[in-house]
Amino acid sequence: MLNLFTNLPNRRGTQLFRSTSARSSNTTFQDMPKIDWSSRFGTLVHDTARVYSRLFDRRARGNFDLTRAQCRVLVMLHRYGVQTQAELAERMELTPMALVRLLDRLREKGLVRRERDPKDKRAHLLYLTDASEAKIDTIVAFANVTEREALADLTPAERAELSRLLGKVLTNLTRAEAECPASVRRREEADPE
Repeated sequence: MLNLFTNLPNRRGTQLFRSTSARSSNTTFQDMPKIDWSSRFGTLVHDTARVYSRLFDRRARGNFDLTRAQCRVLVMLHRYGVQTQAELAERMELTPMALVRLLDRLREKGLVRRERDPKDKRAHLLYLTDASEAKIDTIVAFANVTEREALADLTPAERAELSRLLGKVLTNLTRAEAECPASVRRREEADPE
């Protein structure tokens, strides 16, 4: 099995792991070829998503006093309608505690209503308020502006190609994720850190 962590230095510059083959050949981290991480696919996707999210978050906070995460909650409730907290947490890939904090802030702002589910007293149903329904168009408009800026230098054909290619990558990664052993997925769900 390939060990991706062979010969990686720790913060002090000493090696954390050393395979038997590395010991015998005296290969050091400094002998390994340098990798330009800035042009790697994963780095580009991560950095693009981070900057895109940060820009939207700053605009949302400055213009209508909501975070990007709060906007996501409102958009998901608008898109999928009334749902339980558990359903929304799963859809958003958040822990229940993280979602509760978001919902508490949105309730304080009068944008979300939470009521006991009459069919299951342990569950809560989430509803948008009239005030939040009015904000949805503004949230979508800000998302559209941010997207236009992100894609400004791309032709319509390049935009379509980018969407097509990213869709293929997402399909590939979703398939690969599904092929991960169930034991690894269970450990990850139990301890996401």
